[in-house]
Amino acid sequence: MAPLLRLLALSAAAVLATGCATPVYENYLPWSEGWRLGKVSRAEATADDFAFYKRRCRANQLEGTPARFAIVQWRDVSRSRWTIALLPEDVAVAAGDLVYVKVWDCSTALVKREKS
Repeated sequence: MAPLLRLLALSAAAVLATGCATPVYENYLPWSEGWRLGKVSRAEATADDFAFYKRRCRANQLEGTPARFAIVQWRDVSRSRWTIALLPEDVAVAAGDLVYVKVWDCSTALVKREKS
């Protein structure tokens, strides 16, 4: 009985530790859902950028989208990566601005960082 209780206690501790290790940015953008810290590389994506980054998005995310997009740099372990991100109509961004971006989901608008 004691080994079973010990195993249950260790399992519960592991679950709690894993939950605490996953950050939630700005209290509502969970890392586990693909949100990452990023920096705007270019505030307006060109047609060439759009064609290149469209490969990384699901096919239905960008079809017929008249919206504006930005190129955002983010870190994946020790490598820099870039993605295309939807720009909200009411948010102005410039190259170098710090943002949150939901990588691999081009239909979700980026969020400008509020906290440092």
